[in-house]
Amino acid sequence: MKRLLTGFIAVPTVVGIVYFGSPPLFLFFVGIVTITGVYEYFKIIDLVGIRGFPILGMVLSVILLASFYFDAAFMVEWGLATSVTLFGVWFFQEDNVKTAIDQISFTLFGILYIAGLGGCYLLIRNFEGGNLLILFLFLITWLGDIAAYYWGKNFGKTPMAPMVSPNKTVEGAIAGLAGSLTAGLIAGFSFLDHIMMGHCLLVAFICGIIGQFGDLAESLLKRQAGIKDSGNILPGHGGVLDRIDSLLFAGPVFYCYFKFFII
Repeated sequence: MKRLLTGFIAVPTVVGIVYFGSPPLFLFFVGIVTITGVYEYFKIIDLVGIRGFPILGMVLSVILLASFYFDAAFMVEWGLATSVTLFGVWFFQEDNVKTAIDQISFTLFGILYIAGLGGCYLLIRNFEGGNLLILFLFLITWLGDIAAYYWGKNFGKTPMAPMVSPNKTVEGAIAGLAGSLTAGLIAGFSFLDHIMMGHCLLVAFICGIIGQFGDLAESLLKRQAGIKDSGNILPGHGGVLDRIDSLLFAGPVFYCYFKFFII
């Protein structure tokens, strides 16, 4: 019931921001989600025994999102400045050289994993009809997740990756892919009728698969930390990372497909 109630509140809010919101409002929304996700990421690695630089990580994540929004060419300068900043912060705050590589690399990974991948949604939003494209990607992911969860819960028997996520099954994964393809059909017949159905189905198929790898990637982090959810900010759903793990992997693939084959 908590899961359903949270969905009834969160889904219309997200859809409203994506469809009706101005670009600055969408940037603010992506920024809030990113900062929360980065915060949860640092809590996870802290449980593993790796103390990164959470505040710096959140600041650099916001700067990276700003580079996506204002000028993607700035990312080269961002990369150079971030590398120097991370080494500089470690140099002035830490004295144990055995932890240097872990702290710096895990901090940088968290930034790229969440803000780097999530920033692609700002690029998609800049496409003509970008708000509809983002809703399409959400539909691919959401229907896939729902189908995988309920079908796997009731009919799943064959473990897919027991070492990483014991509850995920092959049957659930197949149902999730079917859900993503259904999203392609719905979008192609309704609000994306200007795009060939073949493209809608193919991108739904690709992102449906990639999104499941994103789910497994976050499960790997949680498995190592010994936790079930990345947080508890969303009742019945866990943390923000639990809700965007598939979207983080699917977003860049979706962006590349439309940039090189459609737009």
